[in-house]
Amino acid sequence: MSDVNLKFNLDEEEKKCDSNLCQIIVDISDDYYKAYITVKKENEEANITKEDIYKALEEKKVVYGIDHNLIESIVRSPDIADKIAIAQGKRHKNGKDGRIIFNIDTTDSLKPQMLPNGKVNYKNLHFVKQVSKGDILARKINPTRGENGITVTGRTIKAKHGKDIKFKAGKNVSISNDGTLLIADIDGIVKIIDEKINVIEVLEINKDVGVSTGNISFSGKVIVKGNVQQGYTIKSNDDIEIYGIVEGAEIISMESVIIHKGIHNSSKVYAEKDVKSCFVENSKIEAKGDVTCDYVMHSNILCNGKMHVNKKKGIVVGGFIKARKGVNAKVIGSNIGTITKVEVGIDEELLNEYKSIKDRIKSIEENIKKLNKIIEILEVQNELSEHSKEELQKTLSTRDKYIDEMNNLQDKLDYLNLTIRELKDSKVQAKIVYPGVKLKINNSYHNVRDVLENVTFMKENGEIRFFHY
Repeated sequence: MSDVNLKFNLDEEEKKCDSNLCQIIVDISDDYYKAYITVKKENEEANITKEDIYKALEEKKVVYGIDHNLIESIVRSPDIADKIAIAQGKRHKNGKDGRIIFNIDTTDSLKPQMLPNGKVNYKNLHFVKQVSKGDILARKINPTRGENGITVTGRTIKAKHGKDIKFKAGKNVSISNDGTLLIADIDGIVKIIDEKINVIEVLEINKDVGVSTGNISFSGKVIVKGNVQQGYTIKSNDDIEIYGIVEGAEIISMESVIIHKGIHNSSKVYAEKDVKSCFVENSKIEAKGDVTCDYVMHSNILCNGKMHVNKKKGIVVGGFIKARKGVNAKVIGSNIGTITKVEVGIDEELLNEYKSIKDRIKSIEENIKKLNKIIEILEVQNELSEHSKEELQKTLSTRDKYIDEMNNLQDKLDYLNLTIRELKDSKVQAKIVYPGVKLKINNSYHNVRDVLENVTFMKENGEIRFFHY
């Protein structure tokens, strides 16, 4: 019996003694862990014996945890028995689940520190979780076993044992022999990937990347304390942080790129996530996330997120800006009419991807229908040859692969549908927009012909409209 919340109808049991001159009443608690006794005397001269009490307990099946000393006292002084606990069971104790105590910050802080005023502190990032070889990253507290209980009626109440928890160790991390410690195998930074704790090596270069270093290709995080000189390349599967200037170089990161000073001289920067830089001049940035700069001049910026150019100068002049989720700047264009192209919202690349996935799903559905017909034909046969059995298994396997692919594609299609709905509301906002600015929002175009202040551009009723704020 594992349910500890047992409830039964508790009918009072009256036991007569000494010619009906007294009553013995035994009550059992709802959880059957306690029994209470009450003695009611109708005549002061009435006597009660131990046998009377034991008989009353027996008829209520109370057999465990009986207080024999109390029975002696009740025989001597029956008046003390006023719903007094006469038997006490042993309560069950459920075990505690295992748990992990981390010695490191497990939150995702691979971004610059955001100050309360909304500014980004590029000088004091505090996002590298540096550890040394042999450091204990986490401790495991093992689960405890439960202790069974016994009711006053002698029933065993089974307790639940605590559930175990396993370490999720990733790269360059090991588990101690007793299974209770997670230990760093190398010097590096801690990173959570797919809920696993990894230690990623950090490459720190305390000078310029150039002639003395050659091109840099590294799987971990790269920190450059100097500049990146013209013609050189840095590639990383992790973040890249550069304290100096990117001077006609190429930066490629599978995570984010942070450049404390700026980018110029036909540099190229690519990031799977965000790019942050003080300035961008005559260069190209491509990011899957957001791009944040102080000013952008005669550059091409492509990002799937938002373009933020609203710090200090906050100027966008010349070049081509395409930010799917919108652009927020202080000034767009110039008073001399510099051509500045800005696109936000749904673009052809997104629509082509959407169409390609829909077409592939349709093709898979047709293939599955054909395979189902073959399977039906084979399965209705009474006896299959070995060749037919192999053909059936291959067909079933192929169908399963198609189904898995279709499910994955459907998830992507659902995500694209959500993205497209969100992008319909993309907008361009600036304090000043000059003539010469050419806007495209989704599939609509607008050329700015007058100086506009404190303005927001968005698509409404099939055309681009602007509103002052």
